[in-house]
Formats: sequence, C-alpha cells, structure tokens
Amino acid sequence: MKTLKLENMKRYADTPAIGNNEPGIYHSYMRSLATAINYINGELDPVWLMGSTAFAFRIFVNETMCPSAMSMFSFERILPEALEQAGYNCIYVQRMWDENDKEGIMRREAHTNIVAGINRGVPAIAWDLHEAEWGLIIGFDDEREQYFIFTHDGLESFLPYNKLGRNGIDILSVAIPGNPNLRKREEIIINSLKTAVAHAMGKEWIDDRPEYQDGLAAFDLWASIFEKWAWIIDAGKSDNIGLDIFGFSRYYAGHYYSARCYARDWLNDIAEGNQHLQKAALAYGQVADLLKPLWVYFSNEQKPESQQLKTFAEMIKDAKHLEGEGIELIKQHIKQLKK
Repeated sequence: MKTLKLENMKRYADTPAIGNNEPGIYHSYMRSLATAINYINGELDPVWLMGSTAFAFRIFVNETMCPSAMSMFSFERILPEALEQAGYNCIYVQRMWDENDKEGIMRREAHTNIVAGINRGVPAIAWDLHEAEWGLIIGFDDEREQYFIFTHDGLESFLPYNKLGRNGIDILSVAIPGNPNLRKREEIIINSLKTAVAHAMGKEWIDDRPEYQDGLAAFDLWASIFEKWAWIIDAGKSDNIGLDIFGFSRYYAGHYYSARCYARDWLNDIAEGNQHLQKAALAYGQVADLLKPLWVYFSNEQKPESQQLKTFAEMIKDAKHLEGEGIELIKQHIKQLKK
C-alpha cells in the first residue's frame, strides 16, 4: 500500500495575456497540459504551446452551442500528437464507450502508467475528472483506492480508482508526458501549419455532422445560432429557450477568442520575415479583434438584445472570411517550402 501526491501544483495562468484582457489558455486539455508542463519544467511558453499543438487554429461548434463540442474530435489522433508537438513522448491509454469488454484491462493499464508517472514526478492528463472536462491526476492513495485530482480550474479533489473512465461519461482517456522527444523546431512548425489547413478544410475527424461542425464551416453554424436567437427574442419567445445559452456563449467566445490571439502571436513569432506568415498573423489578429466583443459582452451579466446578437452573427461571418484568408496564406507558405 502506498500513497504519493505531487505537491505545490498550481494552475497555469498566462499572466501577460490576462493582463491584456485576453482569456489566456481556455481549452481544458490545453490548460491541463500547460499546468503539467509548467510543473515539470518550471516554465512554459504559452504561445508556443498553443501554436505548436495547433489548438490555436481549431474551432468546434454545436448547433445549440453545447459545451460538448470542445471534446467532439478523435482523442486518439489529436491528444497524444499535441503532447508530442509540445516536445514530449506521450504515454496514452484510451477506451471508448463501445469497448466495454476492454474496460477493466484498459483501466488497469492506465492506472499502472499513472502510478509510474507520479513516481517520477509527472502528472497525468485525464478526461472527465470533473464536469466533463480534462484535468490532472496528481497522486494516488492505495489504501483508500482513490486518486488525488487537480481540475483545470485549479481545484483539488479525489476520484475513486474505479471511477476512472466512468465518472459520468463512459470514455477512458489518459495522456502522460514521457521523456523529451527529438522533434526539431522546423518539423513542429510545419506539422502545426499543415494541421491548421487540414482542420480549416474539415479534414480532422469529427463525429455527428451536421449537429457539430469544425474548421471554417463551424463559423457558419456559430453565426446561425445568434441569428436564430435574435429571431426568438424578436418573436417574444426568449423565455422558452430552456438552455443556458448565455453561459454557453461565454464558453465559446472564451475558447475561440483566446485561440485566435495565440494564432496571431505564434504566427508572428515564427514568421521571421516571411511575408505569407506575417500577413496570416495580421488576418488572425483581425479574427481575434472580431471575436473579442463577444467575450467582453458575454463576460458581463446583461440581457441579450436582438440587434446585438445579429451584429455578432455578422462579425462571426467576417471572422470566417478573414480566417479563410489566413489559411490561404499559410497554404501558400507551405507550397513555397516544397519548391
């Protein structure tokens, strides 16, 4: 019987971004990954992390702005690769909801790797530790058969061993940083740029279309939600919505405004005089500028007005156009590298 907990875990906060009235790292997987890397290394470049993993370029939208959109992608394809792009080999264990015959085996495998990681001072990034979001496992207690967990919001709690992968959503997903890998900066950059293009074109896996959309198509779906919401208000039926659409709007705005801020900054950092990337950075900066008012508006408790929602819908459409321009510039840069 053994008990071990990683002490002095602190939620990573991008202080410069927050000081600039930007949300900072918002997606719970990326926030957890940032906290883990910062704990391991004692430092972190948030712009490089968000850009190199391509999370600065991703967007997932549900037709009712359900928060589930943020996890509506192939965990197995995207999550380990994000860790690899961040500079670490990844130890990854997964079981999906339709693999109940593997539940016990995969949970034990995950546990073995989690314990090994904790023993070498490395937390595990795990799905659905709290409120259907990613968080960290920072310790274990064999006597009580429970993990010490650290949520993406920085709260400490516990999770019984037998709840791993079964804490409300029947999916097991655990990613653990291994040793630093040997990916070179140039390789990481081109991988991320290619991923940005593929995602924009809808070529990263996403399930349940058309209820969910990603890439450029996601902007259209997002804008249409505000148009429908405005119509409902104009019709005097806003009391019948039955969803926390205001809270969902803040959740979405926080994710995608913050992401495009990082896309802008990362492209600027890697451009090194390249005109295509410099222009792409400008385009993403304009996208961020268009999404910022949504973040500000929905961060304040105020009754939404029909005209404001219509304005937001048009701003999202404009953001799609500018993001499309940015993607075309990135494509031109990639094409230039092949010559």
